[in-house]
Amino acid sequence: MVSNLLYFRSRLEKPELYAVNEKQGPDNPWDKGMWGFILLFSAADFISISVAQIAVAGLIVCWVGRWISEKKAPDISPLGLPFAVFAALSIISAVLSLDVIESIKDSKDLLHILIYFAAYDFLRRYPTKTGTVFRVIAMAGGIAALVGMLQVEDRGVDVMNRISGFQNIYMTFAGLLMISTVTAMAVVAFDFRKWKDAWIPASIAIMVFAMLFSLTRNAWIGTMAGVMTLAVLRKPVLAIIVPAIVLVILAVSPSNVQDRVGSMFNPKDSTNKERLLLWQAGAKIVADYPLFGVGQNSFPLVYKKYRSPDVLEPHISHLHNNFLEIAVERGFLGLVSWTAIFVIALWVMIRAWQKQKGDQSARMAITAGAGATLAFLTAGLFEYNFGDSEVQMLIYLVMAGGIAAVTKKEPSDYGINP
Repeated sequence: MVSNLLYFRSRLEKPELYAVNEKQGPDNPWDKGMWGFILLFSAADFISISVAQIAVAGLIVCWVGRWISEKKAPDISPLGLPFAVFAALSIISAVLSLDVIESIKDSKDLLHILIYFAAYDFLRRYPTKTGTVFRVIAMAGGIAALVGMLQVEDRGVDVMNRISGFQNIYMTFAGLLMISTVTAMAVVAFDFRKWKDAWIPASIAIMVFAMLFSLTRNAWIGTMAGVMTLAVLRKPVLAIIVPAIVLVILAVSPSNVQDRVGSMFNPKDSTNKERLLLWQAGAKIVADYPLFGVGQNSFPLVYKKYRSPDVLEPHISHLHNNFLEIAVERGFLGLVSWTAIFVIALWVMIRAWQKQKGDQSARMAITAGAGATLAFLTAGLFEYNFGDSEVQMLIYLVMAGGIAAVTKKEPSDYGINP
């Protein structure tokens, strides 16, 4: 444990030791397979969950195949321990669940963690590929957003019939666009190639308007948090300019969008009141099941006992808040371990960003990872977006790109044994 801490301290304090790997592309079949599946997933996650999951399966097989064939365990730090603790506590919660079978079935989502480790391992060894991955995400997001904009013609801008792109659920659609928008903006801010990337600003514009027309408030708030992070890191004065641009966009938006924005600040709004009652019930459940929670997907079993008689929707599947949902399902221990994953990730990325001077591609990757992570966490205050497989998988990939930019070389190259 001490050697791990010393190792990462050396990474953060002397990033020049971990210079970019000059390899431009994969040089063995396993790595070539990983690269192909990463690209496929980066695009498919916006279009088809089935294809995305096939890509993930292929990525994991190639990743495991590589380190078995080389008889060398992959580097999974700095997030190996927090991910392992979270997975272990989740399994314990499932075994102790009010509905063991359902919770164990739901635990399959823990396999998504392997996306982070596989992508991190690949992008750490081929850091020049991170920019390509993020550009594919920007393009796929733009295409999905364009489909959503075309749906406006049939559906209008209506809270009862929202646009959803290729997705069945508008919140999944908006959550994916949120992460893609922040990632694309990081590319523009730190690694923009004048002619080759001329399409990215157009893609960003389409995604922003598609998010607005989806009327998904949590994605708006998350995107704002992510973009403000980019602005502060790029040039602090932009933190003043960005809100001004947002106000201009809102001024020319349809009245339904403006009304939806106004509803966020209205304590009498029916959705706001419903959320508060829901969260109050969640807090009571946590108080009664503090250690390991009620188990994954078991919240509906106990909600009827704790819900307020004033709720409009008596049957609901989740708490519309990542932190409260995880506390209810997996207890305080699960919540602390889950939060630690993202706190450590942000700490590592932001500390490393401060040390990076001339490496703009590394700054782009780190900023995209940090900005997208903050966007995800902020949106998660108002929606259980961790429960969206597509969103969860995508944030793991983008976060892996950011962490990989911090740790680009094999530790053994420098005589360090983590």
